[in-house]
Amino acid sequence: DYSIQKRNHRLIERKAHLPEEGMEFLRDLFSLIGRVLISGVFLWAAYEKIKHWNATVSYMKSKNVPQVNLVAPLVVAIKIIGGLTVLFGWHSQIGPLMLLIITIASVYKLHDFWTKAGTERNIEQLLFMKELAVVGGLFMILALGAGHFGFNG
Repeated sequence: DYSIQKRNHRLIERKAHLPEEGMEFLRDLFSLIGRVLISGVFLWAAYEKIKHWNATVSYMKSKNVPQVNLVAPLVVAIKIIGGLTVLFGWHSQIGPLMLLIITIASVYKLHDFWTKAGTERNIEQLLFMKELAVVGGLFMILALGAGHFGFNG
């Protein structure tokens, strides 16, 4: 439709006239918001795992996670350290990489929807897909860095 094309063309022209500094500020602001949200996921998960330690260990055992007494504290430590580095934009390559490793491992091991049926399959598939979205966000941080609102080291 011609009117939609004309409106889109006007929007593109307006964007082209925005000062580059304003666009850079928005990119950095959106990067900060994304880092806060993604790091919040990991920091909250670490807090919950510590708060409900016995349930965490039992759940990991039920999923046949090897060496739970070693893996559980390691996962919590990585979620805290990785979450804080992402939050503050400090060493913006190391934190997201650590979180990627444990997220990819856990999504495969803990949300194996392909082995389930019925409602349990649906729930695990939803959790699997949400974890994949977080993986995508971590890849974005790896690719783009922390922006100007980070302590990039």
